[in-house]
Amino acid sequence: MDFLLEHWDFCSDKPTKQVLDPEQIQPEHWYHCQREEPEVRRWLERNQVPNSIIDSLLAEDTRPLFEQYEDQDFLLILRGVNLNADANPEDMLSLRLLYINGALISTRKIPSKTVSSIRHNLENQRGPANLAELVIQIIDGLSNNIDAYLDTVEDKIDRFDDEVELSEELMQTHKALLKIKRFIKPQQYAIDDYHASDTNLSQSKSLRLRHSVNTITRINETLDFYLSELEIIKGELRQYHAERMNQNTYLFSVIAAIFLPTSFLTGLLGVNVGGIPGTESPIAFGLFCLGLVIIFGVEFWILRRLKFFSQS
Repeated sequence: MDFLLEHWDFCSDKPTKQVLDPEQIQPEHWYHCQREEPEVRRWLERNQVPNSIIDSLLAEDTRPLFEQYEDQDFLLILRGVNLNADANPEDMLSLRLLYINGALISTRKIPSKTVSSIRHNLENQRGPANLAELVIQIIDGLSNNIDAYLDTVEDKIDRFDDEVELSEELMQTHKALLKIKRFIKPQQYAIDDYHASDTNLSQSKSLRLRHSVNTITRINETLDFYLSELEIIKGELRQYHAERMNQNTYLFSVIAAIFLPTSFLTGLLGVNVGGIPGTESPIAFGLFCLGLVIIFGVEFWILRRLKFFSQS
């Protein structure tokens, strides 16, 4: 069975690893499967899992949710940041947990660091002791990874506060948080619904689940806060650049106003027609330049009195 990645028996106090070719789904066993393998559906059908549940478990596009069925069965769909090599954390991976007939079946498409850590702990006899504890560790592991990623985002936001340009990194960080927010908000509701359900697994870990709900709620609040901070930073940068543009425009307007009279005079005296005064006088050019300097001085004095330079 190429689709089966892990198979553990939780019937005894110490979970034991089992062979990867079980025909029958057995109670108190954990089966971790590769979701896109075609054999997964056929295996579930052979074990009388309803088609509607199979469709929900193997659907390509899903959002976090909790669905409770008959006889304590339920489906819990979760999302986590993608911490694999050369992957973008905001391209979130999906992890589905189906509890049916006393067994836990989990499916994935992209490897999860959380599941890998649990598998490693089980092999070293430090993992969960039962299926209820296994579900809790998966939920908390995904939340802890999101929390760790948000810590790196906080460091970036501190750097963005000192920037004077709207950088590409700032825009990409904002987009990444929006993509994560899209799934983490419904994930809070899914975990809360699981906590409030009357399934045996959730009832046996009610206090731990309450902590898990508080953690995902805090993560949502942190996301909202970071998104608000980035919006403020972007607004401040836009305002800063708008003010600089306004100042530069105002300065150019003042310079144009200063040169307007002198440009008129030089243009008037530059026409090639008869009657231009001073053409026969050797000191006419000097007097004209002196007149321009006086005009400049008078304009500068008037603009200073009107506080034009203080505004620019």
